Amino acid sequence: MPAPARLTRAERRAETRAALLDAAARVFVERGFAGASIEAIAAEAGYTRGAFYSNFSSKNELFVALLQERGFEMARSVARESAGLTPSEVGARAAAVHADAADWMTRLFLEVLAHAGRDPDTRRLAAAFWSGTREIGAEQVRRGYAAAGDEPPADPSEIASAFIALDVGLELQRYVDPDAVSLDAYPRLFELLFGPLYREPS
Repeated sequence: MPAPARLTRAERRAETRAALLDAAARVFVERGFAGASIEAIAAEAGYTRGAFYSNFSSKNELFVALLQERGFEMARSVARESAGLTPSEVGARAAAVHADAADWMTRLFLEVLAHAGRDPDTRRLAAAFWSGTREIGAEQVRRGYAAAGDEPPADPSEIASAFIALDVGLELQRYVDPDAVSLDAYPRLFELLFGPLYREPS
């Protein structure tokens, strides 16, 4: 049986980085941003402080990378993949993403908001995330109506903001009260609230 191929230096570094991000997600959720130390994150990942500093210059840099690569990218995928979908289908896609993401994602999101209240840089990061997600969603709305030869019945950015508000609001309620708000509600509510926008007469 041939020996497994030895990883290149770049592959080993990517593996270490991914392990640190996974560990950081767990530690930030358990301890909060302020209580999460570099030592704790490195230990959780099974590495040393040296391995940490070979990949990230600070805890802040790791926090930003975790949000951008794991959290925000997941949310933006819903906006990107919504092109040509009905509101009910958008809701179903959002529900699927939330089902795939463990509760740690929502807990991390809450930690971001708490930290944003204390730290201007984190607040700007969160604002940039929502701005980027809103822009993707607004562009999908514009393209959808243009393909139908029609004009959006409201500002595309406002429609995108409303989609975000419903998605985030449902997830937060589901997190604290899952018996009252289930993933099954997503498609129905998206259709109920946004369906009329897509049935406006030309």
